[in-house]
Amino acid sequence: MNDKDVIKAIRKCGTSMTDSKFWSKAALSKAARKAKEKACVHFLTNVPNSKEGWAFINQMKKYLHKGRYSIRLKGRGSRKEHGDQRGIPIKYAERYSVYIDQKIKDDNHPAYYHSKVWKMKSKLYSLRAEIDEILK
Repeated sequence: MNDKDVIKAIRKCGTSMTDSKFWSKAALSKAARKAKEKACVHFLTNVPNSKEGWAFINQMKKYLHKGRYSIRLKGRGSRKEHGDQRGIPIKYAERYSVYIDQKIKDDNHPAYYHSKVWKMKSKLYSLRAEIDEILK
C-alpha cells in the first residue's frame, strides 16, 4: 500500500483524515517496535524430555554461534500438578519448546530492515513537510 492508495481510500470514506495521520496511526508504537526487536523465533516444539531429547538439545548448544544467538527452553505438558499459565518447570516437563533469540541487530535480524525503512520514511515525511511549508 502506498500513499496514493491511502489517499484514494480516505477520499472514498469521506473522512477528514490525511495520509500522514493515517500512517502515524498505522505505525507501530515505540514500545511495540522495541518488543518486536527482541522477538525470538519459536524454533522447535515437542522435543521429548528423554535422553534422546537432551542429547539433541546439548548438540544444538554445542554448535550454536553463541556470539549471535542464545537458546531458551520452555517446559510443555500437563499443568495439573506443577504448572501455571507461564509454563512448567523444566524438571517436570513432558516435552520442551526451543526458542532461539538473536543478540545482534544487523541485516540478518528480522527487525533490521523495518527500522531502516521507518527511518527513511520519517526523513521523507519531514522533507515533504518542509517543502510544503516553502511552497505555501
